[in-house]
Amino acid sequence: MEKRVIEVTSVPKNSLVDQAFSCIHYSDSYKAILPGESACDVGSITRLFLTSVPTWVTHLMKIRDRLVSLIGLKTSNRSKIQNITLKQGSSIGIFRVINRASNEILLGEDDRHLNFRVSILLDEVDGLKYVTVSTVVYFNNWLGRLYFVVVRRVHKAIVPAMLKNMVCNIKINTNSSH
Repeated sequence: MEKRVIEVTSVPKNSLVDQAFSCIHYSDSYKAILPGESACDVGSITRLFLTSVPTWVTHLMKIRDRLVSLIGLKTSNRSKIQNITLKQGSSIGIFRVINRASNEILLGEDDRHLNFRVSILLDEVDGLKYVTVSTVVYFNNWLGRLYFVVVRRVHKAIVPAMLKNMVCNIKINTNSSH
């Protein structure tokens, strides 16, 4: 029996994302098995994840940016994701590289309504390679809570869709290189 591509899991203990805030108001985490011959450095996997955005998500982000700009919230930077360096402090779309470890990159942003962090964490267990994408959120005020009521449902669809696209892209690239 084949395992599911995406699995809901808990935020990994002792990860950068688990330690991101002293108080976490929201968290989620999704894990996927990487194909056996996939490139397994955290930078490559992070780039691949960030470029695996479904078209419908791109359209939603454009709408989001228009709406939140009306109330003074940060909008996404339309930088080219393919050319990112993933150095601490650099920006990629709505993300800034907050921190790095050998197997984890912590992205995020702080705004007046909420602060969020997204982690791309690589792990290997019993010869299988895994990527875990975790999100944690800290609400700064009632606007953050209200904003996230809407965003939460969409977020829970976006991350698994991006992970699934990423795994499919890895499989295609792995199969075409043989």
